[in-house]
Amino acid sequence: MKALVINCSRETTRANRDRTFYNLGAAKLSDWLKSEGWEVDERAGDPGLFASGYDLVALSVIFSWHAPVARDIALRVRGESEVWCGGPGMSALGKWWARETGLEATIGLDPRFELQRGDYRMTFASRGCPVNCWFCIVPKIEGTEFTLDHDFQPAPILCDNNLSGLPVEFQEHIIRRYQETDTRLGDANSGFEPRSFDRGTRERWEPNLKGPWRCAFDEMTEKQFVEPMMQLLSDISPKRKRVYVLIGNEPIESCYERAEKVREWGGEPYCQPVLNLNTLTDTPRVRHDWTVDKLRAFARYYNRFLWKYTDLWSYSNRKWQEPVFSNLKKGATA
Repeated sequence: MKALVINCSRETTRANRDRTFYNLGAAKLSDWLKSEGWEVDERAGDPGLFASGYDLVALSVIFSWHAPVARDIALRVRGESEVWCGGPGMSALGKWWARETGLEATIGLDPRFELQRGDYRMTFASRGCPVNCWFCIVPKIEGTEFTLDHDFQPAPILCDNNLSGLPVEFQEHIIRRYQETDTRLGDANSGFEPRSFDRGTRERWEPNLKGPWRCAFDEMTEKQFVEPMMQLLSDISPKRKRVYVLIGNEPIESCYERAEKVREWGGEPYCQPVLNLNTLTDTPRVRHDWTVDKLRAFARYYNRFLWKYTDLWSYSNRKWQEPVFSNLKKGATA
């Protein structure tokens, strides 16, 4: 029995470079299939004719805009191979997948290999998040209640979606597991929820977290939670306080104010345009007074730290172009 596991989340960047995203689900699936007696090959991106000759072709999609790659492969091999398709990118595309391929996708976590152990770069000690943000895919994948994996295997990157919201005793359990296995916690990449972050959270995690403190400032209504968290971290270097700032969900002026508040509070903003959960391209969702070009320019300005050298209203993508936000001034409407 031969299986081919394909990480469909490989892409060519605008700089014409190939980039493959680490795919934890594909790695777990490969190990699980091997434990079930399968002979497994692994590839990233569309392997073309090399997808032929397998009893099973398993497709894993991290981001929804990589789903067309999975579709093209499935249409090519479904006559000779059994086809599985899943991953977070498929969570809002079940009907689209059935219509395009005549097949059924696995939506959400796959219980067959969710708890598969192995030597991975990433890990989850818990799944789910009770905050249930409207723009977030996590509730569709993992649910709005916490599921705790007491026997999780520590890895350098901890991906839990709401660490500070977890029961304190389970937070302590996670930290103890890292200490017992002598595993370096290089990054908690989904970060901490500001509304449940307190002094105890910092004291608990600080001796073990080697990467930046991460949180999100997605809407102006969250200011009451984010500011106290940043105050609790006020003595920490700005480069170790990374705040995800959602943009496009509010008018430009509000998003600008949130990004600047992060800087004022001693952090570094990382801006992410809001996307539709079922988008088949990585094109941002346009609302309010935004355009696609403005969303991308705004994210580029902050994420490349260009704010260290110029004001936003003076910034342009090219020297010969008019500044994108030339009509944005403090106290003025964009």
